Amino acid sequence: MASENAIIERAEMYLRKLSCGINPLTDEILPEGDSCKQERISKCLAYVASLLQQQLNHDQVAPMPTTEKPRVAKKNAKPVMQDLAIDAETLKGYRFFDYPVSISRVVRNVNELLPKNMNHLLYADVANFLVQEGILERQSTESGTDANLPTAKGETYGFEKGESDLRGHHNIYTQCWQQAQQFILDNIQKCVDIANERFAKRKANQAQDFQDDQEYAPKRVQREKFHLTAEQLADYPTEDTPVPVSEIARRLNTLVGENMERIYYKVIRDWYVEQGYLEFKTSPEGRSAFLPTEKGSMSGLFVESRTGKDGELYDVVMYDAKAQQIYLDHLASEN
Repeated sequence: MASENAIIERAEMYLRKLSCGINPLTDEILPEGDSCKQERISKCLAYVASLLQQQLNHDQVAPMPTTEKPRVAKKNAKPVMQDLAIDAETLKGYRFFDYPVSISRVVRNVNELLPKNMNHLLYADVANFLVQEGILERQSTESGTDANLPTAKGETYGFEKGESDLRGHHNIYTQCWQQAQQFILDNIQKCVDIANERFAKRKANQAQDFQDDQEYAPKRVQREKFHLTAEQLADYPTEDTPVPVSEIARRLNTLVGENMERIYYKVIRDWYVEQGYLEFKTSPEGRSAFLPTEKGSMSGLFVESRTGKDGELYDVVMYDAKAQQIYLDHLASEN
């Protein structure tokens, strides 16, 4: 089974690279006119790669047949999440890649080893550690955006700059060879310390927000309708890393004053729907979701598969820097 999974994983990697217009054997950009760079074929390759990834992530154990009537599930209290802790025994289950993968992929493989009721690592926790160690640094790319890319020191540890073209968008990122993956595992406790500090701050902020709500609830005043000035929009933190629409809403809300309404992520999503970047679709399995249209795909919206805490796969629409800028331009036009 292990060898079969390795073959599937390698096939998934080949298909992903081909869908991005890259020769998986040489990592060279495919020439213009190559069939793999045609949009329809690229989308098909990416779709099949996602199916292979789902096969790797799904639990293969079939449920035992039963004649008992299904029980009505009781609404359980939200579980208390444990502080993040990763020991050497846990890391023995990490699956190394013998080809370069992104830092996010390394983080995801580590998180797959953790209990469901434990806080997980984020890309930012590992990236911040690598920046502190001089392995990565913020560098300007040809597109005018910033990205965490390897320093000369980082290259000696197996980190290297990767480039890909996906649906007309040129992406520059850091990828990790096996040596780099091992470096992250060897220093995982430093990443854990950064993550737990982040959790502690969030918990303290939530407690403060609750206290403020209790204190000021009787004195609430009418808030202004959400809007941003050009100066405020200039402080929006754009970067290469794609984010979901909820993160766009969070970043915008950090720019407004205390006496202004917050924007809800559904407001942003519905705007993309109205402009033809998203549409509501139902899959053959009966699942419904808002997914990018062809116009949306050309504008930097794409679907990323993730694994939920219950082990089930779900899709998230991600917005790259170009897609986020479209909405920022819309907000600017309302001033």
